[in-house]
Amino acid sequence: MSANIKRLKLRIRSVESTLHLTKAMQLVAAGKIRRATEMLVASRSYSDAVKSVVTALSKSPECAASPFIAGHKAGASGEKTLLIVIAGDRGLAGGYNANAFRLADTVNASEIVPIGNRSVDRVVTGHMGNMSPLSNGFTTEHFKPEDAKTLAEGICERYHSGEIDKVLIVSTRYVSVLTQNAVLVQLLPLDKNASKEMFSNRGRDQKKSQVENAAPIEEHEIASASSMVFEPSPEAVLKVAIPEYLSSMIYGAVRESFASEVAARRYAMDSATKNGIVMKDNLSLEYNRARQDAITQEIVEIVAGAGE
Repeated sequence: MSANIKRLKLRIRSVESTLHLTKAMQLVAAGKIRRATEMLVASRSYSDAVKSVVTALSKSPECAASPFIAGHKAGASGEKTLLIVIAGDRGLAGGYNANAFRLADTVNASEIVPIGNRSVDRVVTGHMGNMSPLSNGFTTEHFKPEDAKTLAEGICERYHSGEIDKVLIVSTRYVSVLTQNAVLVQLLPLDKNASKEMFSNRGRDQKKSQVENAAPIEEHEIASASSMVFEPSPEAVLKVAIPEYLSSMIYGAVRESFASEVAARRYAMDSATKNGIVMKDNLSLEYNRARQDAITQEIVEIVAGAGE
């Protein structure tokens, strides 16, 4: 009986120690959500403006022959795909990382640019493909616009030279504190229909979103983008716009993913804390019963000994 009581006491202490950890991580995540969503809103506003310009350029007849729009012809070795995979810097965020990796595994990528410590670890251990020479151990929390610009310029240079034929990105789109969706988006070559669909999807997601001032892009905004006039020529503007477009898309995806990671971790730690409290209460009840049984047994033995 005493051994059982000791075992229950150790389990209660273990659960209490875990509760301290989950509560602390929940508070840290809750403190980061506001800042993360503010940066998310700012990045959405900029990336939406850049996408409106690129959408207009993709519909221009003068740019139709550009490899950034028409794409490359696949060589003898097949299509070479570069995949950017954005995951978290840490674990304990529910299915956040697993959902992104599951989606990334559906792509037959020639090389991968991991962003986030978990993504880097997965590539290094050989679970997700070959590391791209453009990789630089990027983290999501401290990812800067300068990092996105450097990465975008490197991608454009390699794409233009024919080293890669397609660029895809896996990230997590922030819908609300409770909902985050892993998404796969093609960055290069540009797709006219995909551009419009991307605008529409963003609008549907943002209608569900709890982020303030993140207004969805409406159809009339897309129409106004198609009436833009470019000087000196659409081709010249496209050369400048593509690196900026890639940079804004990558940076925006990182900000979306980081906000999703923080929200997912807060929810996961909240659930873990509630489950831990229930477990502690059940163990405490079992401990008190075992203790009461032990006391009752001792009283019976004393009375029986006195009767003899």
